[in-house]
Amino acid sequence: MGPTVAQRIKAALHEMTNAPDRVFGNADRHRRINGYSGSDATGTEEALGGNGSNADRLDAVGAAVHAMFRLEAADNEEVDVSGWNRDYEQPRYQAAEFAAIVNDILLGSRVDWAYAEGYFQPRGNHVLHQQLIKPASVLLDSDPKFTPASQGLQLAISRLSNDSTDAAITDAASAVQEFFRALGVDGNSISDQLNVATTQGIISAVDRKLLMPIVTWVNADRSERGNAHHHRDGDVSRADAWLMIHVASALIVRLSGQEPRDILAAREKRDELRLAAEQQRLEEEAAAALAEQTRNTQRLWGSPYDDETPF
Repeated sequence: MGPTVAQRIKAALHEMTNAPDRVFGNADRHRRINGYSGSDATGTEEALGGNGSNADRLDAVGAAVHAMFRLEAADNEEVDVSGWNRDYEQPRYQAAEFAAIVNDILLGSRVDWAYAEGYFQPRGNHVLHQQLIKPASVLLDSDPKFTPASQGLQLAISRLSNDSTDAAITDAASAVQEFFRALGVDGNSISDQLNVATTQGIISAVDRKLLMPIVTWVNADRSERGNAHHHRDGDVSRADAWLMIHVASALIVRLSGQEPRDILAAREKRDELRLAAEQQRLEEEAAAALAEQTRNTQRLWGSPYDDETPF
């Protein structure tokens, strides 16, 4: 990602928040904690100003979007917006709008990355992303018991972004195994787990016949191309890794017994309920604050009838 693209995103960030320094600081911490940048890496603000390498700038964009969403949800400390006059206002973070702008800028600049479903990831094939990877990601994020599988799938995508294609294949296959374990299905391999799932009635015998060739391929691909084996550069292509990620995502969705559109619709419903609950909470807090202010005023000034002589 070139310097000009990064500078456009930085300008958009300043439009979407009145606390850009907090966003840059939060993004820097995120990058350090997650090991994406060392002490010598270019800071987020500097990278979005056009400095550093292409990888630095791309990493800074993803961290900045994450930081906007985190701060929007958690930051309530007032912001000094006036300088010498010491004028304060509530922090403003337009995270969703910023993510949409970032995606538009990256798409228009032919940068093959996008922010979707809480992750900054390669676009890949858009149709396959919408039908496979996105539903799988949403499904795995919907229940804490799927956290190991979710981490495996997202790690596979991150590995691919760093051109660690053999590790991406291993992580994608591990995500399928972890999904089986979350369903209570153990086994030394995905093939073993598929057999156990059939025995336990989690899937039908017909499903087993359908899935076994795919699972056999997943096992073989991990054995031949995963990072348990040593490869020369170029032996494992990005196409190999993408295929594994797509197949793993398809397996997870199929094993869940849900349709991709139903998974996404359920996510939208959860988001609507969450937003409604948040709106209700804010209204109740505002009503409580108003009531407290009224009580304080009455205690300070007393009742307007206190000085009247009773009949």
